[in-house]
Amino acid sequence: MAGRPPKPTVLKIVTGNPGKRAISKQEPDPDYLDDLSPPPRLPENAKIFWNELAPKLRKARLLTELDVAALEKLCIAEMHYWEVTNRVGSDLVVSGKNGDYTNPLLNQQSMYLKQIMMLYREFGKTPAARVRIAINPQGDLFDNQDSKTQKYFG
Repeated sequence: MAGRPPKPTVLKIVTGNPGKRAISKQEPDPDYLDDLSPPPRLPENAKIFWNELAPKLRKARLLTELDVAALEKLCIAEMHYWEVTNRVGSDLVVSGKNGDYTNPLLNQQSMYLKQIMMLYREFGKTPAARVRIAINPQGDLFDNQDSKTQKYFG
């Protein structure tokens, strides 16, 4: 989809809805993930990353039940990235029958790094991404909009 990503409803409310567009009452409000244990289907080496990331994302209120699959992909990409990085070591150039060439594992390493960075941005794990993220508090945003305004503006 081209264009800017949609602005979360809570951010529209906080900013006073400057575009005066209708505020969606159908925005999903998934429950936060309570069970932070790694999914059984996750490879053992990827569970290391899950155990590191899941509690931090949950504490930051960025991990819901709908985010499990994306976090799984992030953990698997991290696992593959470090496996390839360890295999590359300091062998950036390898020799073949036609001479020296760049280690082909560097292409895999780059691919995994791109996947990781894309998913980091989705979870707000980069400084620039954190600026763009708005936490959607649990509960009905539309019950009492005056109290929502008070929450942010005192």
